[in-house]
Amino acid sequence: MAEKSASSAIRRSARVNLRMPVTISGKFPDGKPFAEETFAVTLSKFGAKIKSSLPLKEGMQLKLQPKGRKGSAIFRVAWIGSAGTLRAGEIGIEYIKVSNLLGVAFPE
Repeated sequence: MAEKSASSAIRRSARVNLRMPVTISGKFPDGKPFAEETFAVTLSKFGAKIKSSLPLKEGMQLKLQPKGRKGSAIFRVAWIGSAGTLRAGEIGIEYIKVSNLLGVAFPE
């Protein structure tokens, strides 16, 4: 039997890799609004990893709406990929209130 890696042992949920077009929007801390058409690249029961060129900061809230769907949800920026690394431009976001907005059902 394969052993779990350290990162998979602490995961709260399985991950699904995909490329889902989404729109993110919100306000920067200075009140200036932002919006960007981008992609979710990984989903979990509790959030997603998105690509973004915006200068988002950990703790910020944003609205995410999948393309072609009417619903949206509020997320919190949980982590940001470091500039100059392979994770640059990746943003980890988590639901403020867990939902099935992104259309993938995860087991309890």
